[in-house]
Order: sequence, then C-alpha cells, then structure tokens
Amino acid sequence: MPVTIKDIAKAANVSRGTVDRALNDRGGVNPDVAAQIKAIAAELGYKPNTIAKALATHANPIRLGVLINSLGNPFFDKVLDGIRHAQENLRDFGINVEIRKIRGYDPQRQLHEIKLLRDTDIDGMIITPVSDEKVRSELNSMIRNGIQVVCCNMDIDDVNYQAYVGCDYYCSGQTAGEIIGTTTHGEANLAVITSSHALYYHEMRVKGCESVLQQYPNIHICEYIEAGDDEDISYHEVKRLLKQNKKIDILYFVTGGTTGGLQAIHELDQEERLKVYTFDQIPAVIDDLKSGLVVATIDQQPFAQGEISLRTLFESILSRQTPARKRIITELNIKNRYNISY
Repeated sequence: MPVTIKDIAKAANVSRGTVDRALNDRGGVNPDVAAQIKAIAAELGYKPNTIAKALATHANPIRLGVLINSLGNPFFDKVLDGIRHAQENLRDFGINVEIRKIRGYDPQRQLHEIKLLRDTDIDGMIITPVSDEKVRSELNSMIRNGIQVVCCNMDIDDVNYQAYVGCDYYCSGQTAGEIIGTTTHGEANLAVITSSHALYYHEMRVKGCESVLQQYPNIHICEYIEAGDDEDISYHEVKRLLKQNKKIDILYFVTGGTTGGLQAIHELDQEERLKVYTFDQIPAVIDDLKSGLVVATIDQQPFAQGEISLRTLFESILSRQTPARKRIITELNIKNRYNISY
C-alpha cells in the first residue's frame, strides 16, 4: 500500500496539516520538526500524489474525446475496452470521456467527427488518424489551440501530437512473413488481403512481410485484395479469389475483414487445403485457431493500446508536459492453437 500523509503524521506524532506544510515548504513549521518529517517521509518511501496535486489547480473536469474506427472492426472493440477500463480507474479524478465511432478510413468523415468533438470544448483527443492533409491540418490547429492529441493504433506524420501508442507496422509484417516462411517450409501460393494500399501503415505491414518472403523463392504472392476493413467486401472478394484461382493455398489477412474472409472459406469447404495467417484474437480467429485453419495470429495488444492511450493523454494534460516517450510501441505476441486467450 502507498504511504500517505496520515502515516507520516502518525510516525512523527504531528498533525496531517503539519506534515503537508512541511513537505510542501509552506512555512509555519519549526525547522527541526520539518526536517524530521522529511526524513521520516523519505524513510517510509512516501511519493506525493502528483495527479491529485495537478487536479487541484485544474478548475474544471477534464474533457477527453475519442474518435475511433471501430464500426464493423472487432479489433477496435478491444481498444475501446482498454479505454473504458482506464476511464473507470480514473473515475475518481472526475474526467469526462466522449466516444465517437466511425466505419473505415474515409478522411472526410473523420474530419467531420474531429470538428464535432473539437466544438465540445475537449482538453484532449485520442484518434486513429487517417493520413490526409486536411485531417493533419485540423489536428495541428487543435494542438496550437491547447487541445492535446494522442494517436492510437495508427501514426500520422507532420502532426505535433503528444504520443503514438500502437505497434510497429513494418516489424509486424516482418514477423508475419517469417511465420509464413517457416511454417510453409518455404513453398506457398499466397494471397494478401489488406484494407487499402493508400493507407500508409497498413501498406508498411505488407512491405514488411514482402521483405522477409524474398528469402523464400518458392513462396509466390499471386494476388492482392483491397477489402477496406469491410467484412462484406472481404467475404465476396475472398470467395471470388478462391473460385478463380485454385493454386492459392495461403491467405494473409493484413488488417480487418478477417471474419468475412474466414466465412467465405467455410462456405466453400476449403478448410482442408488452405492455411490462414492473421492479426489479433478476434472471435472468428480464435475459433479457427482451434480448428487449425488459422496457423497463427499476431496479437498487437489492442486492450493495452486503448488503456495506455487514455492514461497517457490524461497525465499529459495534467502535467502540461510531453510524455517521456513519443512512441509507445506495444509488443507483438504470436498466438497459435496452444496459447490463445479464450
């Protein structure tokens, strides 16, 4: 249990008010008594509650906005769980959090929602940003006007945000490439299902995988599918692909749309000849890890991304300082049928 002012007062046989004045050098305490109090505090390992102290100088409850691309993408449900968990733990500090959800990565839609949140007089925003010039300009304008920004899951260049919280996309692609290479024994006909080549960080995951697969001359990338993180598009495109190209034996899902793609495989009864590689532990992936259709999935810790993002933004607003780390990279955990989280 953390040491409190009450504990120090009891050890020093003085009042809590005396301890508070001594530790904060407010005067009115005999110098020898003040020195004794500070020595006892150090001996007990007392650490001042900097959050509580900062809140005392913050006139109004802290208002935070969250804009996240969660509609139709179960990965972001876990991110939101992490955000809500952090919000609950900080409930006693009186923060208000408004969450807005959008589908996909349309810059105009995101820009519209950014402005709506901005106009609610928020102190800070968590966002999964689209790399778009107007979005970039609006975020920088907000930051210049004192609204702090934390990017969650997707980074954006040329924006003076407080922190990015998420995975290293290129590294995650390299990790996937190595798993595919070793588990297929270097022989495969591969299809890549991604959201859009226009989304830089998703493309980095594709490039990372490609860079490793170059070591395997008998692994051929036969087709790329852009499914826009949309389950319906993924379902229809994977179904089309598997009907037209019987050589495909490996599917690599780079981002969302995995549930729809797996549904297509099941409807075509292709489980025996196909192997699938994915990201994250969404329900459909867990089911097919158990069955063996999904060989491995790479978990990028969505819950942690959400929780760390909210805590980082909250503490940054209180301290009025940039976090010690500008890029907070979550670990990549490889999951198979034996170590999945149920």
